[in-house]
Amino acid sequence: MDVSFPYTRYACPCADHISATPTSQLGKRSSQEVEDDAQEEHTFNPHDLRANFSLYPLDNLLFCDECTNIKCERCWTEEILYWYCPNCLFEVPSSTVKSDGNRCARHCYDCPVCSASLATTVMNRHSDAHLRPDSSSSPETYILQCGYCEWSSLDIDVTFTKHNKITEQLNKIWKSRTMPDDSKQNKSDSLSHDTAFANLSSFYKDQLSESGDTSSAYTNSPYSSPANLARIMSLYGGLSLQSQKKMKEKPQPMREAGNRIEGLSTFSAEDRPGDDELLHRMGTLGMDGTAPQQQQLQAPSNYDLKFKRDLWPTATKLKVARGKRCRTCRQFVARPENKVGSMRYKVRLLAMHHMPRLSIKPLQTTAQLQPVNSLNFHMRPEPIEPVVLQPHQTEQYVLTVRNPIFEAIKVTLATPATTPGRVASKVTILCPSFTVGAAGDRWEEALAEPAMGVNSDGSRKAAMASLTGSADADRQPEAGKVWGRSKSATSVILEVVPGAVESATKPHANNEKHERVDEDEDILEIPIYVRVEWEAIPHGVHEPDTTERETRELAYWSVLGVGRIARG
Repeated sequence: MDVSFPYTRYACPCADHISATPTSQLGKRSSQEVEDDAQEEHTFNPHDLRANFSLYPLDNLLFCDECTNIKCERCWTEEILYWYCPNCLFEVPSSTVKSDGNRCARHCYDCPVCSASLATTVMNRHSDAHLRPDSSSSPETYILQCGYCEWSSLDIDVTFTKHNKITEQLNKIWKSRTMPDDSKQNKSDSLSHDTAFANLSSFYKDQLSESGDTSSAYTNSPYSSPANLARIMSLYGGLSLQSQKKMKEKPQPMREAGNRIEGLSTFSAEDRPGDDELLHRMGTLGMDGTAPQQQQLQAPSNYDLKFKRDLWPTATKLKVARGKRCRTCRQFVARPENKVGSMRYKVRLLAMHHMPRLSIKPLQTTAQLQPVNSLNFHMRPEPIEPVVLQPHQTEQYVLTVRNPIFEAIKVTLATPATTPGRVASKVTILCPSFTVGAAGDRWEEALAEPAMGVNSDGSRKAAMASLTGSADADRQPEAGKVWGRSKSATSVILEVVPGAVESATKPHANNEKHERVDEDEDILEIPIYVRVEWEAIPHGVHEPDTTERETRELAYWSVLGVGRIARG
């Protein structure tokens, strides 16, 4: 796997459970405490096969403030909020979508060749161009034209008399062309798709009305459920025994369509063009003129068409705005605004705004630092060389924890002394417990830093030391002390001793089989358990000046990718 080092991944706890916790069990705090204790005792193994399905970057995660937990793509369900047309930006009711389909019913159409949006344009009128529109002898004619591939409705001999109500005009033209003649009806019993569907719909509606039960008598009642009204009438209406027996009789099964009027359509070879006609048109138009399957399946009107010049324009597909709900508490973790075309979110609980961010970088020493005016300085950065760690050599890294919330937090870090996996490396956190200040505005952080004078020689030396890094070179990491601290970030030192990686193949003593090192086993990944505690205003208290506080906690596993260990 080709990755850039160092990196940080965050583990979602949903991979440890077969299914999400039901909503009815949310009140059982005792069982949740047992699960939390078990999670603390269990060490997360980043080299496990299941870890590939639980590690995510922080930017890909959401956060639920009711469950106080991380939410990945498996922890939420998508819910359709509304349907809209991406071309005209009109919202379509869900009832219309269920009845008419997921197509725009106004005047939005796509090109059947390139799928670009079609525009309604007026055909040029050379004879009446010098007259007024009122004095024109012939009405204007409109066509659908594609501005990308120059396809137009003239290719299928379709023109419109109005610039609006394109769907109605197109349906009339389609029905007039697909309506079979009387001579063809006598020769064949086949029907068009729309005619057969209309006949079958009316036939089955009649069958349902004929075979309906006694509840059909209450369908026009003001009550919402006729079946419930019929049940109440049977209990308290004082019906006779004979009428109750009729109600218990089983309805007669519906019969199938038996003729053309009822919607029966049989296949006839005379309705299909012969092979000779298809071969003749293919020879005339060529293979480029044939319609591929993707273009045929764009709309039901193009299912049986074989050539591009016969394809009809397709109505624009509707799009949906989706919201994301937590599977456990059913709360919205992401919900866009109820306004078509708006890119804003009404609710968007990003994990980066609710949980600390971890970052790691190597501790720069004097030998690793280079002066700014050296010959190796380039305006454009060169490709970064892969990070290779030498076995059994102690390396020091700076682990920085940034606080995104507006409350000071107490962070406790825990990591196993030896990393799990086939390659065991030793890890030590010099300061595992520390505090991080509250987050604020970026301008506040910049103004909070002391102003640096330009007249004193000491200020110049401090400025050069901060730029070149020589100030950190004189410092030595100490146990129990933080390395650096700012308004909303704290850095500590992490010592790592990489283990030795075995060779690619290692023969067994008893047989000739070889044991191969698994993929990415040489990557040094450090699992760190992060526990965060802070005090906040309790839920339901809306007074900003209140002194009442409650303690909140957040715990999660994270993985730090340091680099690859050199093979021995």
